[in-house]
Amino acid sequence: MKIHAIYRISLLVLLGCVMLPFVSMATGFKFRITNPGKNKVAVFYRINQHAGEVRVKPLFNLDPGQVKEKELSIRKGDTIAFYGQDSEDQTSITIRRDFATLDKQKSTVQNIQIIVPEKTNTSFESLEGLSVKLEHNKVLNFLLRLDSTSMSSLSMLEKNFQNVYPLGTFVFVDVKTNRLLLPPLEPSFWNNSENYLTIQDSLQAMVDKDKRGMANAQVAYFVAKMFDSLRVNSTAELEFKARISLVRWKPTAQANIYQIFNDKSFQDFLQNCYAQIDNPDKEYQRYRLYFLSSYERIDDLEIYGRQFYNFGNETDLSLASPLQVFSTNLGVMYAKTKTLSNYYSVQGAVLRTKAHDFTSLLFNGFKSNVKRNIIAEDQATERRISNDILDEYKSLVAYNPDPQVLTLQALDDKEPAPSLLPIRTTVNNLSPYSVLPADTSRQVTAIANNQRINAYNNKVKFFNSHLIQLNKLFRELDQTDADLGKISAAAPEKSFSGAVNSPGLLNEIEVNSDIVKKE
Repeated sequence: MKIHAIYRISLLVLLGCVMLPFVSMATGFKFRITNPGKNKVAVFYRINQHAGEVRVKPLFNLDPGQVKEKELSIRKGDTIAFYGQDSEDQTSITIRRDFATLDKQKSTVQNIQIIVPEKTNTSFESLEGLSVKLEHNKVLNFLLRLDSTSMSSLSMLEKNFQNVYPLGTFVFVDVKTNRLLLPPLEPSFWNNSENYLTIQDSLQAMVDKDKRGMANAQVAYFVAKMFDSLRVNSTAELEFKARISLVRWKPTAQANIYQIFNDKSFQDFLQNCYAQIDNPDKEYQRYRLYFLSSYERIDDLEIYGRQFYNFGNETDLSLASPLQVFSTNLGVMYAKTKTLSNYYSVQGAVLRTKAHDFTSLLFNGFKSNVKRNIIAEDQATERRISNDILDEYKSLVAYNPDPQVLTLQALDDKEPAPSLLPIRTTVNNLSPYSVLPADTSRQVTAIANNQRINAYNNKVKFFNSHLIQLNKLFRELDQTDADLGKISAAAPEKSFSGAVNSPGLLNEIEVNSDIVKKE
């Protein structure tokens, strides 16, 4: 009996020595396992050993919201995975951890959430499906009016069409360069507008960018560009909310369009418009005088969304914070948040601008009065410059340093309107005088000589100054004469009448919204 006992003890010691290296290779890790769902779940864990063997064992049951901790041993090279099942045999997503990851965090408790995908009718549709919804939505179809090929970001709305001139503003535009030639004339006593129409609507959709259908390909391309602008991955839940208004300028009994035409500020604005036109007979087609009459305005646009991600059979995720999981037509998907985030919003942006075109009135009906005022101003400028030339010439004669060498004909004060031609001829042949150097000799006469030299040099300075001013005045006179000749010879009413199809006072045309931006 003693021999058998000794033999059994020796065998146990031998087996212990053999198994000790394998036992020592296993390391214990703590796991905190949570059931965030609304149903009771049975929790299991599966160990995939490095050698290929798989062991599945039950852990415990968890009530809704319950948390339990468990320490499990894992060997180097192994992987452990946790999952759960509810009473309806629905399986949760599988959360996997490998030995290397756990070993780096051996001092921390690993958080594991047993999440069973929600039973919903969530179904992701194609881009074409969303396109059809947008096309038939009474508000949001305005998105499709944008040029999808140039849309790099939805912020183009905010950058280009906010902070605009009020309705009732006159703008004078060079349509060749699409820029304003003058500061616009904003309304004063005629500043009055109304909301003609206001509508609002919303749209919700679950969209898969990679899922294709057979609907409008051009519209689908637009929506794909919108996805890129919002930095949305392949699948997302989107919610659109929008309100738009049609705002129109409204005449009143005290401020209709004809009363505005008679306002002095408008008459001055017209005169300035006409003065900007270099050659009315040839370049009239470049210019437009618009009266801003209506805005199609985005009062409020908000786009909310959240992205979804695919689960693999064993996705290695860190699920330390709550998230939402769905069973969808694309398989099990999850979102990193339960609420939607604001992707894009804009308020008070103008989408379309319409205006009355009064260009024909500028060139025809208002032409005579404007042209007459410009001619009168040019003639008054011409008279002023002529009088300045006569005064400067009188001073030039008075300060002639050497009348014995240079004889200048003085003006006859009895002549009411002296001719400028002799003065021009004389001035064109004159050159500035040079100053004389001082007498530096030590003779007795040096003091008297320097007095004469100083008097001479002072006259030289005044003479040269008046000569420079005369040359400048003659150049200004030539420019004024050229302007006067151009405006007097222009006849835009003859060329404009049959060449431009103006819609008249009662019709609106759509204009480029870039011209209504306030810089």
